[in-house]
Amino acid sequence: MNIIFDTTYSGLISISIVALVLFFAKNRLIGIILAVSEKTSTIYDELLLHSIRSPSSYLIVVGYLLIVVDYFINQGLINFAFSLPTSLFLLIVLMISWSILRGLNFYLTSKPYIKNLSGDDDATLVSETYEIVIRIIKVIVVIITLLIIMQELGLSISGLLAFGGVGGLIVGLAAKDLLSNFFGGMMIFFDRPFRVGEFIKSPDRNIEGIVEKIGWRLTVVRTFSKNVLYIPNTAFSSIIVENATRMSNRRINETIGIRYDDLSKMKSIINDVNTILSENDKIDQSQKAKVYFKTFSASSCDFFIYAFTLTKDWEEFLSIKQDILLKVAEIIEKHDAEIVYPTTTVFINKD
Repeated sequence: MNIIFDTTYSGLISISIVALVLFFAKNRLIGIILAVSEKTSTIYDELLLHSIRSPSSYLIVVGYLLIVVDYFINQGLINFAFSLPTSLFLLIVLMISWSILRGLNFYLTSKPYIKNLSGDDDATLVSETYEIVIRIIKVIVVIITLLIIMQELGLSISGLLAFGGVGGLIVGLAAKDLLSNFFGGMMIFFDRPFRVGEFIKSPDRNIEGIVEKIGWRLTVVRTFSKNVLYIPNTAFSSIIVENATRMSNRRINETIGIRYDDLSKMKSIINDVNTILSENDKIDQSQKAKVYFKTFSASSCDFFIYAFTLTKDWEEFLSIKQDILLKVAEIIEKHDAEIVYPTTTVFINKD
């Protein structure tokens, strides 16, 4: 490198002044906007400013130094191979990649995705999932940046891409089930068909119990027999899941039979049952209770009771249902009728 000093620095002074003005103006502008954005409810404006704050400073400083080097070369003060457009392009690529990585780190640290969740288990689970996804995105950003730099420097990346494609295929086949469970977990987090602490069951599979944990690979369900089910997340993409915790009401659906000898009293019994249901403040009156004569069975005349309770609590529902059935029994007894049980009548011919 040959350095020859020159006395004409007017162009260099102009470039320096412009760079200095840009640097301080940028810092001042970002500081003002950041002070305003901190008062807003969204974090995405802060994320953008945080992402570009340091990279933009380095872009101005390093860009200024590259322009100075190019100026010295054009003035004949320095003599070595240098391309200003290529250098600036690589600098911009690096600064963009750095900004993206800073934005991802800020998003992961601020955790806007765990707001309004039901509990600590959900928050921890979603945080772990987002951390995994963001790490994958970071790796992709770094790989793309390196490939762009290698190509700009004249290095052949075709062989590397071919090797990466084959390697990716091998890893994908080996980790097929792992990836399926991971994306199944992502589906659960985004669709939210159930959460930790909710009761679920599936008519397609022998699954019924309380969700204890949702991992990025497995979901843990505690059954009523206190056994633990470890279910791969990919299973939930192909089965029907019923979330009983999110029901709006619990249903009373009972069929009661009386004797054929008491058929004449059926209408009065139904009217009285309708009355006790309409006067019960624990029954949802917005969904009218239904009591109707249903059918003639083999040894009984059947009527059904169809109503919804206001409560969703299982134990309270059982208490309400018990109270109603006992009152129905009292009504039947009041009308000198009887609840039937299976009977057989035999007619004997005297001859």
